[in-house]
Amino acid sequence: MTLQPNGFNHVAISTSDMRKTLLYFNDVLGFPLAALYWMHGVKGTIHGFLTINESALLAFVYHPTVSTNIQVGKTHPGTMDGTSTRGTMHHLSFNVESIEGLANLKDRLTAKGIAFTTPKSNNCSIQFSGPEGMLLEVACKQETNEDDLWDNDAALAVGIDENELEKLKHPKAYSNSNSPIKNVPIGQDAGFRMHYPPALYRTMISVSDETLFNFTQEALPPNQKSPFQMRKVTAGLTLFSHFLYHAIFNSWRKL
Repeated sequence: MTLQPNGFNHVAISTSDMRKTLLYFNDVLGFPLAALYWMHGVKGTIHGFLTINESALLAFVYHPTVSTNIQVGKTHPGTMDGTSTRGTMHHLSFNVESIEGLANLKDRLTAKGIAFTTPKSNNCSIQFSGPEGMLLEVACKQETNEDDLWDNDAALAVGIDENELEKLKHPKAYSNSNSPIKNVPIGQDAGFRMHYPPALYRTMISVSDETLFNFTQEALPPNQKSPFQMRKVTAGLTLFSHFLYHAIFNSWRKL
């Protein structure tokens, strides 16, 4: 039984120019196109995927309303020593297997007219800029002393003491029973929530997974009209009744 993730399925980044972005990563880094379609369940939105390896994809999400406003230091870091607001991607680093592989990537970037820098403290990494202000890196593994991996001063600077550092290195294994576990109601959760309107969010977490799946799962992309499905109608009525209840009686409570 899987009780923790074992890697990335895909990293999804917003883009205001899907074509330009896909062409960049396809041409400059050689990632082949894996998929490009209307995003299921999200009207007017396009999802594009590039293959990194057999288990990992690089994805982009396009909608006509995606902002083109870049503010270095807020939305984008600009350089490795720059910052961006919390919860945003600082930089995206890709892997190569060896120094020789990194040298080949350097030649490829140069041939494509992409300038890069090499950190003084790390000859196994190159850094460069991608489309729409993305900060990118290609790195290879290098032999590192065990003592260099854990810096107690750095940990203390962010409020992590020695005991907590050891716990982070060795997280407790999680186990659960075979019985279904209900979604946690708002107010009893850990406080990490998606930004839906209150009544809609309460509806989504209160109905069964089967109801939500039957209403949202589509075999056809959203730009094509789907045939009549009784299970979708039934699920829609269930969702509507829950939504009406939460909109009338629970929407006054803050998330």
